[in-house]
Amino acid sequence: MKFSYPGYNEILTGFADPKITSNAKKPNENFTVLEWLHRKPAFDGKVAAYSAWDVTPFIFNRQRCEFPVMGGWENLPEENPNARQQLLNELIAVTTRPHPAEVIDSFVFYAAREHLLRHKPRVFFVGFLETDAWGHAGRYDNLLHSAHAVDDYIRRFWELLQSMDQYRDKTTLIITTDHGRGAGLEDWKTHGKAIEGAEDIWMAFLGPDTPPLGERKNCEQVTQSQIAATLAAFLGEDYHGQISRAGQPVQDVLPPGRQATSSGQ
Repeated sequence: MKFSYPGYNEILTGFADPKITSNAKKPNENFTVLEWLHRKPAFDGKVAAYSAWDVTPFIFNRQRCEFPVMGGWENLPEENPNARQQLLNELIAVTTRPHPAEVIDSFVFYAAREHLLRHKPRVFFVGFLETDAWGHAGRYDNLLHSAHAVDDYIRRFWELLQSMDQYRDKTTLIITTDHGRGAGLEDWKTHGKAIEGAEDIWMAFLGPDTPPLGERKNCEQVTQSQIAATLAAFLGEDYHGQISRAGQPVQDVLPPGRQATSSGQ
């Protein structure tokens, strides 16, 4: 489909759903790998999702999944916000909105950072959006600025994780995108079924279990349908074994001999 709701569904569930044909705010009938993990005792209360997009709560099916989900211009999912979270809520309420459905990435970063520090989740989805928004607006200057900003957010997340005993040298970041974009003078601004090249995405893995092979070339094609099972495999869980239509884990990023189990470790 080459646009967001179908792409996120495939990333998070491990399979494409032909019934998802728009970005409409409809609760996802499919269980994401995050919800699948959250229902296991080892992950109960240790899963969260923060995103800049106000459709994300529907993709995760917030009312059913029962873990904290933030999406768009709304208060942080925190019952007792600390001073920094209260300030973020105030800023979200009063800031001029460049797009009504997409909160500013910097707010998402600091909101997610506070959740990480306070609740120390085992599985955490963080979704940034400004590169897509500025691409659609044709503002290549702002697109580059936003891309550099997200690069720096990832660096800061990594350094924070490495500074904490709970996460140091035992945490993996999976970085990817829900769709690609076109090329040329105009198509770089957009994506969708009619845009050639918008099916091409990339993914990156950073963590102690993944061999540091750098940018891969001449390797087998991988798809976003494999990310859900790969995430679970890093946690010792066999998502593909239980959800057979989900893609298989990306073996090249897992340590040799890693076998997913149902241990939840």
